[in-house]
Amino acid sequence: MSSPLHFPVRRPLALALLGLAGLLLAGCQNKAKQAPPALAVQTVMVQTRPMTHYEGFLGTVTPLQTAQIIPQTSGMLSGVHFLPGSVVQKGQLLFTINPDQARAAQAQAQAKVAADLATASYNRKLVEQDRPLVAKDFITRQSYDQAVSQADAATAQVQADRAAVQQAALNLSYTRITAPISGRIGQAQVKAGNLVVANQTVLTTINQIQPIAINFSVPQNLLDAARAAQGAAAPLPVLDESSQHQIDRAQLIFVDNTVGAGTGTVALQASAANAQLALWPGQYVLVQMPVQHLTAAPILPVGAIQQGPKGAYVYVVAAGKAETRPVDVLWEESSSAVVQGLSTATPIIYPVPTRVYPGARIKVAPAAGKTRKHAQAAPEAQP
Repeated sequence: MSSPLHFPVRRPLALALLGLAGLLLAGCQNKAKQAPPALAVQTVMVQTRPMTHYEGFLGTVTPLQTAQIIPQTSGMLSGVHFLPGSVVQKGQLLFTINPDQARAAQAQAQAKVAADLATASYNRKLVEQDRPLVAKDFITRQSYDQAVSQADAATAQVQADRAAVQQAALNLSYTRITAPISGRIGQAQVKAGNLVVANQTVLTTINQIQPIAINFSVPQNLLDAARAAQGAAAPLPVLDESSQHQIDRAQLIFVDNTVGAGTGTVALQASAANAQLALWPGQYVLVQMPVQHLTAAPILPVGAIQQGPKGAYVYVVAAGKAETRPVDVLWEESSSAVVQGLSTATPIIYPVPTRVYPGARIKVAPAAGKTRKHAQAAPEAQP
Protein backbone atom coordinates (compact mmCIF):
# COMPACT_ATOMS: atom_id res chain seq x y z
CA MET A 1 0.00 0.00 0.00
CA SER A 2 1.28 3.37 -0.90
CA SER A 3 1.50 6.06 1.80
CA PRO A 4 -0.49 9.36 1.42
CA LEU A 5 1.22 12.39 0.04
CA HIS A 6 2.24 15.09 2.55
CA PHE A 7 2.64 18.77 1.57
CA PRO A 8 4.68 20.60 4.15
CA VAL A 9 3.29 24.00 5.27
CA ARG A 10 5.70 26.85 5.18
CA ARG A 11 5.98 28.47 8.59
CA PRO A 12 6.62 32.02 7.33
CA LEU A 13 3.36 32.00 5.35
CA ALA A 14 1.32 30.96 8.40
CA LEU A 15 2.81 33.70 10.48
CA ALA A 16 1.97 36.27 7.82
CA LEU A 17 -1.64 35.19 7.70
CA LEU A 18 -1.96 35.43 11.45
CA GLY A 19 -0.47 38.92 11.42
CA LEU A 20 -2.87 40.09 8.74
CA ALA A 21 -5.83 38.81 10.76
CA GLY A 22 -4.57 40.66 13.81
CA LEU A 23 -4.23 43.90 11.87
CA LEU A 24 -7.77 43.60 10.53
CA LEU A 25 -9.13 42.93 14.02
CA ALA A 26 -7.25 45.90 15.50
CA GLY A 27 -8.58 48.16 12.75
CA CYS A 28 -12.14 47.14 13.49
CA GLN A 29 -11.65 47.85 17.18
CA ASN A 30 -10.15 51.28 16.51
CA LYS A 31 -13.02 52.10 14.20
CA ALA A 32 -15.51 51.08 16.93
CA LYS A 33 -13.77 53.38 19.41
CA GLN A 34 -14.04 56.46 17.18
CA ALA A 35 -16.28 59.25 18.65
CA PRO A 36 -19.69 59.81 17.01
CA PRO A 37 -20.00 62.84 14.72
CA ALA A 38 -20.89 66.24 16.22
CA LEU A 39 -24.63 66.83 16.62
CA ALA A 40 -25.93 69.75 14.54
CA VAL A 41 -28.09 72.07 16.65
CA GLN A 42 -29.55 75.54 16.51
CA THR A 43 -29.37 78.05 19.34
CA VAL A 44 -31.28 81.03 20.67
CA MET A 45 -30.42 83.75 23.16
CA VAL A 46 -32.46 85.01 26.09
CA GLN A 47 -34.52 87.96 24.87
CA THR A 48 -35.95 90.75 27.06
CA ARG A 49 -39.23 92.58 26.60
CA PRO A 50 -42.05 93.97 28.79
CA MET A 51 -44.23 91.22 30.21
CA THR A 52 -47.24 91.20 32.52
CA HIS A 53 -48.11 88.13 34.52
CA TYR A 54 -51.82 87.36 34.89
CA GLU A 55 -53.38 84.94 37.37
CA GLY A 56 -56.87 83.50 36.98
CA PHE A 57 -59.51 83.64 39.72
CA LEU A 58 -62.91 81.97 39.74
CA GLY A 59 -65.69 84.55 39.63
CA THR A 60 -69.48 84.61 39.63
CA VAL A 61 -71.43 86.76 37.20
CA THR A 62 -74.11 88.88 38.87
CA PRO A 63 -76.36 91.71 37.67
CA LEU A 64 -74.87 95.13 38.23
CA GLN A 65 -78.31 96.20 39.46
CA THR A 66 -81.47 94.24 40.33
CA ALA A 67 -84.89 95.85 40.72
CA GLN A 68 -87.96 94.08 42.14
CA ILE A 69 -91.13 95.59 40.75
CA ILE A 70 -93.63 96.07 43.62
CA PRO A 71 -96.78 98.22 43.29
CA GLN A 72 -97.13 101.34 45.44
CA THR A 73 -100.91 101.30 45.32
CA SER A 74 -103.47 98.54 45.69
CA GLY A 75 -106.00 97.57 43.04
CA MET A 76 -106.79 95.19 40.23
CA LEU A 77 -104.02 94.59 37.69
CA SER A 78 -105.50 95.59 34.34
CA GLY A 79 -102.56 95.15 31.94
CA VAL A 80 -99.11 93.58 31.39
CA HIS A 81 -97.16 95.43 28.71
CA PHE A 82 -93.93 93.50 28.11
CA LEU A 83 -92.66 90.16 26.83
CA PRO A 84 -91.00 87.95 29.48
CA GLY A 85 -87.24 87.78 29.00
CA SER A 86 -87.09 90.88 26.82
CA VAL A 87 -84.84 93.90 27.27
CA VAL A 88 -86.71 96.89 28.69
CA GLN A 89 -85.61 100.50 28.93
CA LYS A 90 -85.80 102.77 31.94
CA GLY A 91 -89.23 104.46 32.00
CA GLN A 92 -90.90 101.83 29.80
CA LEU A 93 -94.49 100.95 30.79
CA LEU A 94 -94.67 97.48 32.37
CA PHE A 95 -98.01 97.17 34.24
CA THR A 96 -101.23 99.13 34.68
CA ILE A 97 -103.57 98.98 37.66
CA ASN A 98 -107.24 99.92 37.27
CA PRO A 99 -107.15 103.73 37.76
CA ASP A 100 -110.87 104.34 38.39
CA GLN A 101 -110.62 104.46 42.18
CA ALA A 102 -107.57 106.73 42.08
CA ARG A 103 -109.27 109.08 39.62
CA ALA A 104 -112.35 109.27 41.84
CA ALA A 105 -110.19 110.09 44.87
CA GLN A 106 -108.43 112.77 42.87
CA ALA A 107 -111.72 114.34 41.79
CA GLN A 108 -112.97 114.29 45.37
CA ALA A 109 -109.83 116.02 46.59
CA GLN A 110 -110.14 118.67 43.90
CA ALA A 111 -113.76 119.31 44.86
CA LYS A 112 -112.82 119.75 48.49
CA VAL A 113 -110.21 122.29 47.49
CA ALA A 114 -112.89 124.30 45.70
CA ALA A 115 -115.27 124.15 48.69
CA ASP A 116 -112.63 125.15 51.21
CA LEU A 117 -111.41 127.95 48.95
CA ALA A 118 -114.93 129.43 49.06
CA THR A 119 -115.04 129.16 52.85
CA ALA A 120 -111.63 130.78 53.17
CA SER A 121 -112.69 133.62 50.86
CA TYR A 122 -115.84 134.24 52.91
CA ASN A 123 -113.89 134.30 56.18
CA ARG A 124 -111.38 136.78 54.78
CA LYS A 125 -114.24 139.10 53.78
CA LEU A 126 -115.64 138.92 57.32
CA VAL A 127 -112.29 139.96 58.69
CA GLU A 128 -112.16 142.91 56.29
CA GLN A 129 -115.64 143.97 57.36
CA ASP A 130 -114.93 143.65 61.08
CA ARG A 131 -111.61 145.53 61.06
CA PRO A 132 -113.13 149.10 61.00
CA LEU A 133 -115.88 148.06 63.40
CA VAL A 134 -113.50 146.89 66.08
CA ALA A 135 -111.60 150.15 65.73
CA LYS A 136 -114.80 152.05 66.58
CA ASP A 137 -115.74 149.59 69.35
CA PHE A 138 -118.88 148.50 67.46
CA ILE A 139 -117.81 144.89 68.02
CA THR A 140 -115.63 143.38 70.68
CA ARG A 141 -111.99 142.60 70.13
CA GLN A 142 -112.78 138.97 70.97
CA SER A 143 -115.28 138.72 68.11
CA TYR A 144 -112.75 140.20 65.71
CA ASP A 145 -109.97 137.85 66.84
CA GLN A 146 -112.32 134.92 66.40
CA ALA A 147 -113.05 135.99 62.80
CA VAL A 148 -109.31 136.26 62.06
CA SER A 149 -108.71 132.82 63.52
CA GLN A 150 -111.45 131.28 61.40
CA ALA A 151 -110.01 132.91 58.26
CA ASP A 152 -106.53 131.58 59.03
CA ALA A 153 -107.90 128.10 59.66
CA ALA A 154 -109.78 128.16 56.36
CA THR A 155 -106.61 129.17 54.51
CA ALA A 156 -104.65 126.35 56.18
CA GLN A 157 -107.40 123.90 55.22
CA VAL A 158 -107.06 124.92 51.59
CA GLN A 159 -103.34 124.21 51.76
CA ALA A 160 -104.05 120.76 53.23
CA ASP A 161 -106.60 120.12 50.50
CA ARG A 162 -104.09 121.00 47.82
CA ALA A 163 -101.63 118.56 49.36
CA ALA A 164 -104.36 115.93 49.26
CA VAL A 165 -104.85 116.67 45.55
CA GLN A 166 -101.12 116.13 44.96
CA GLN A 167 -101.28 112.84 46.86
CA ALA A 168 -104.30 111.78 44.80
CA ALA A 169 -102.40 112.62 41.60
CA LEU A 170 -99.41 110.63 42.87
CA ASN A 171 -101.63 107.64 43.66
CA LEU A 172 -103.09 107.89 40.18
CA SER A 173 -99.56 107.85 38.70
CA TYR A 174 -98.85 104.67 40.69
CA THR A 175 -101.42 102.87 38.55
CA ARG A 176 -98.88 103.06 35.69
CA ILE A 177 -95.81 101.02 36.68
CA THR A 178 -92.70 101.75 34.63
CA ALA A 179 -89.20 100.24 34.60
CA PRO A 180 -86.90 101.93 37.16
CA ILE A 181 -83.76 100.67 35.35
CA SER A 182 -82.85 99.29 31.94
CA GLY A 183 -82.20 95.56 31.76
CA ARG A 184 -83.60 92.14 31.02
CA ILE A 185 -86.98 91.50 32.61
CA GLY A 186 -88.24 88.22 34.04
CA GLN A 187 -91.70 86.66 33.95
CA ALA A 188 -94.76 88.45 35.28
CA GLN A 189 -95.62 86.87 38.63
CA VAL A 190 -99.21 88.21 38.55
CA LYS A 191 -101.53 88.11 35.57
CA ALA A 192 -104.07 90.75 34.55
CA GLY A 193 -107.31 90.57 36.52
CA ASN A 194 -105.66 89.74 39.85
CA LEU A 195 -105.63 92.00 42.89
CA VAL A 196 -102.26 93.45 43.90
CA VAL A 197 -101.40 94.91 47.30
CA ALA A 198 -99.32 98.04 47.74
CA ASN A 199 -95.73 97.47 48.94
CA GLN A 200 -96.28 93.72 49.12
CA THR A 201 -96.98 91.96 45.81
CA VAL A 202 -93.86 91.21 43.72
CA LEU A 203 -94.80 91.65 40.06
CA THR A 204 -91.47 90.81 38.35
CA THR A 205 -87.70 91.45 38.48
CA ILE A 206 -85.35 93.37 36.20
CA ASN A 207 -81.63 92.52 36.02
CA GLN A 208 -79.17 94.97 34.53
CA ILE A 209 -76.73 92.85 32.49
CA GLN A 210 -75.24 95.46 30.14
CA PRO A 211 -72.92 96.26 31.82
CA ILE A 212 -72.75 93.31 34.18
CA ALA A 213 -70.78 92.59 37.36
CA ILE A 214 -68.34 89.79 38.22
CA ASN A 215 -67.57 89.02 41.87
CA PHE A 216 -64.35 87.22 42.81
CA SER A 217 -61.75 87.07 45.60
CA VAL A 218 -57.96 87.16 45.70
CA PRO A 219 -55.48 86.20 48.48
CA GLN A 220 -54.53 89.04 50.79
CA ASN A 221 -50.95 89.03 49.49
CA LEU A 222 -52.33 90.27 46.15
CA LEU A 223 -54.15 93.24 47.69
CA ASP A 224 -51.56 95.71 46.37
CA ALA A 225 -51.80 94.19 42.89
CA ALA A 226 -55.59 94.52 43.00
CA ARG A 227 -55.44 98.15 44.07
CA ALA A 228 -52.89 98.86 41.35
CA ALA A 229 -55.13 97.24 38.73
CA GLN A 230 -58.07 99.33 39.90
CA GLY A 231 -56.05 102.55 39.90
CA ALA A 232 -54.67 101.91 36.42
CA ALA A 233 -58.07 100.82 35.04
CA ALA A 234 -56.29 97.75 33.68
CA PRO A 235 -58.43 95.54 31.41
CA LEU A 236 -59.07 92.11 32.94
CA PRO A 237 -59.56 89.28 30.43
CA VAL A 238 -62.63 87.17 31.27
CA LEU A 239 -62.41 83.51 30.25
CA ASP A 240 -65.09 80.87 29.97
CA GLU A 241 -64.67 78.44 32.87
CA SER A 242 -64.97 75.27 30.78
CA SER A 243 -63.14 76.04 27.53
CA GLN A 244 -61.05 78.91 28.95
CA HIS A 245 -61.29 81.06 25.84
CA GLN A 246 -61.70 84.79 26.27
CA ILE A 247 -65.32 85.95 26.11
CA ASP A 248 -65.05 89.54 27.36
CA ARG A 249 -62.92 92.14 29.12
CA ALA A 250 -63.73 93.69 32.47
CA GLN A 251 -62.52 96.54 34.64
CA LEU A 252 -61.99 96.35 38.39
CA ILE A 253 -64.47 98.73 40.07
CA PHE A 254 -64.47 97.65 43.71
CA VAL A 255 -61.91 96.42 46.26
CA ASP A 256 -63.36 95.56 49.66
CA ASN A 257 -62.15 97.60 52.62
CA THR A 258 -61.37 94.56 54.77
CA VAL A 259 -59.72 91.14 54.53
CA GLY A 260 -61.92 88.17 55.36
CA ALA A 261 -60.80 86.87 58.75
CA GLY A 262 -61.79 83.28 58.01
CA THR A 263 -60.50 83.08 54.43
CA GLY A 264 -57.64 85.56 54.25
CA THR A 265 -59.02 86.86 50.96
CA VAL A 266 -60.22 90.22 49.66
CA ALA A 267 -63.54 90.53 47.81
CA LEU A 268 -63.38 92.28 44.42
CA GLN A 269 -65.92 93.26 41.80
CA ALA A 270 -65.33 93.93 38.13
CA SER A 271 -67.65 95.35 35.48
CA ALA A 272 -67.85 94.08 31.89
CA ALA A 273 -69.69 95.74 28.99
CA ASN A 274 -71.17 92.36 27.95
CA ALA A 275 -71.94 93.70 24.48
CA GLN A 276 -72.37 90.19 23.03
CA LEU A 277 -74.36 88.92 26.04
CA ALA A 278 -71.75 86.20 26.59
CA LEU A 279 -72.02 86.72 30.36
CA TRP A 280 -75.16 85.66 32.21
CA PRO A 281 -76.16 86.01 35.88
CA GLY A 282 -75.05 82.99 37.91
CA GLN A 283 -72.38 81.95 35.39
CA TYR A 284 -68.90 80.93 36.58
CA VAL A 285 -65.94 82.52 34.78
CA LEU A 286 -62.19 82.96 35.19
CA VAL A 287 -61.03 86.53 35.69
CA GLN A 288 -57.42 87.19 34.71
CA MET A 289 -55.89 89.87 36.94
CA PRO A 290 -52.37 91.33 36.43
CA VAL A 291 -50.24 90.46 39.47
CA GLN A 292 -46.71 91.29 38.25
CA HIS A 293 -45.16 93.45 35.54
CA LEU A 294 -41.54 93.34 34.33
CA THR A 295 -40.25 96.02 31.98
CA ALA A 296 -37.38 93.78 30.79
CA ALA A 297 -38.48 90.20 31.36
CA PRO A 298 -36.00 87.47 30.26
CA ILE A 299 -37.84 85.35 27.68
CA LEU A 300 -37.16 81.87 26.30
CA PRO A 301 -39.25 79.57 24.11
CA VAL A 302 -41.10 77.10 26.31
CA GLY A 303 -39.71 74.20 24.24
CA ALA A 304 -36.15 75.05 25.25
CA ILE A 305 -36.86 74.25 28.91
CA GLN A 306 -36.42 70.65 30.07
CA GLN A 307 -37.57 69.04 33.30
CA GLY A 308 -35.32 66.85 35.41
CA PRO A 309 -35.23 65.35 38.91
CA LYS A 310 -33.72 68.56 40.27
CA GLY A 311 -36.04 70.91 38.42
CA ALA A 312 -36.02 72.87 35.18
CA TYR A 313 -32.88 73.20 33.06
CA VAL A 314 -31.71 74.09 29.56
CA TYR A 315 -28.97 72.83 27.28
CA VAL A 316 -26.26 75.38 26.48
CA VAL A 317 -23.27 75.25 24.18
CA ALA A 318 -19.96 75.47 26.03
CA ALA A 319 -16.58 74.74 24.34
CA GLY A 320 -18.30 72.85 21.54
CA LYS A 321 -20.19 70.56 23.89
CA ALA A 322 -23.68 70.41 25.36
CA GLU A 323 -24.01 71.32 29.02
CA THR A 324 -27.04 71.65 31.30
CA ARG A 325 -27.79 74.82 33.22
CA PRO A 326 -30.50 75.11 35.89
CA VAL A 327 -33.15 77.75 35.29
CA ASP A 328 -36.01 79.22 37.33
CA VAL A 329 -39.27 79.56 35.42
CA LEU A 330 -41.25 82.49 36.82
CA TRP A 331 -44.29 81.93 34.59
CA GLU A 332 -45.31 80.79 31.14
CA GLU A 333 -47.43 82.62 28.62
CA SER A 334 -48.42 80.98 25.35
CA SER A 335 -45.14 79.73 23.78
CA SER A 336 -42.84 81.90 25.91
CA ALA A 337 -41.48 81.45 29.42
CA VAL A 338 -40.16 84.14 31.76
CA VAL A 339 -36.99 82.78 33.35
CA GLN A 340 -34.23 83.63 35.83
CA GLY A 341 -30.67 82.43 36.13
CA LEU A 342 -29.43 82.76 32.54
CA SER A 343 -27.24 85.35 30.87
CA THR A 344 -28.49 87.03 27.71
CA ALA A 345 -25.15 86.09 26.09
CA THR A 346 -25.53 82.35 26.68
CA PRO A 347 -26.32 80.29 23.52
CA ILE A 348 -29.17 77.95 24.41
CA ILE A 349 -29.98 74.90 22.31
CA TYR A 350 -33.41 75.16 20.70
CA PRO A 351 -35.07 73.10 19.30
CA VAL A 352 -33.72 70.40 21.62
CA PRO A 353 -32.73 67.24 19.67
CA THR A 354 -33.76 63.90 21.16
CA ARG A 355 -30.15 62.62 20.98
CA VAL A 356 -28.55 65.45 22.94
CA TYR A 357 -26.97 64.66 26.30
CA PRO A 358 -24.51 66.37 28.65
CA GLY A 359 -21.05 66.28 27.08
CA ALA A 360 -22.28 65.59 23.54
CA ARG A 361 -20.21 67.21 20.78
CA ILE A 362 -22.13 70.07 19.29
CA LYS A 363 -22.00 71.80 15.93
CA VAL A 364 -24.08 74.96 15.75
CA ALA A 365 -25.98 75.15 12.48
CA PRO A 366 -27.43 78.37 11.00
CA ALA A 367 -30.83 79.16 12.50
CA ALA A 368 -33.87 78.49 10.35
CA GLY A 369 -36.13 81.41 9.56
CA LYS A 370 -38.93 80.17 11.81
CA THR A 371 -36.56 79.63 14.76
CA ARG A 372 -34.89 82.99 14.24
CA LYS A 373 -38.27 84.69 14.24
CA HIS A 374 -39.27 82.89 17.42
CA ALA A 375 -36.14 84.14 19.16
CA GLN A 376 -36.69 87.77 18.18
CA ALA A 377 -38.10 90.07 20.84
CA ALA A 378 -41.73 90.89 20.13
CA PRO A 379 -44.19 93.39 21.59
CA GLU A 380 -45.78 92.32 24.82
CA ALA A 381 -48.67 89.92 24.26
CA GLN A 382 -51.92 90.75 26.02
CA PRO A 383 -53.99 87.83 27.36
